[in-house]
Amino acid sequence: MWYSLLRLNKDYDLMRKDSPKKPRVTPRQESLRGPLRTRSFACADEDWQEVEDFARQQGLGSTSDAARVLLKSGLRTERLVRELAAAQEWQIAQAWADAQAIADGDRAVGSWDAIRQAGERARARIRERAAGRRAGTGT
Repeated sequence: MWYSLLRLNKDYDLMRKDSPKKPRVTPRQESLRGPLRTRSFACADEDWQEVEDFARQQGLGSTSDAARVLLKSGLRTERLVRELAAAQEWQIAQAWADAQAIADGDRAVGSWDAIRQAGERARARIRERAAGRRAGTGT
């Protein structure tokens, strides 16, 4: 109702026409990317050429889309590299602790007989599964 009252005011129409237009971001765009803000950074020409080539090869609409894809991919890769490095360090520390415990006699190491028996049980399970598949498929 208040809008219809404003529409009657000619000053409102003039003010509305003269006001600068804001870039429109649909709710879907905002939910997919978060709030959008323009970023600016220095980039060597040969690096930007690689971004342009990537955009062309991937069929992306613009180099800015390609830059966003590459940035996100690079950040994800860096995070994974850090996680894998931490996991590797943990595994090495764990293996060293196990080796020291075995050397100190704190931990019993399985005998070859126990390993051989475990292998036999595993092979028997494999044979049973293979026989079940053959019986189920009719071959």
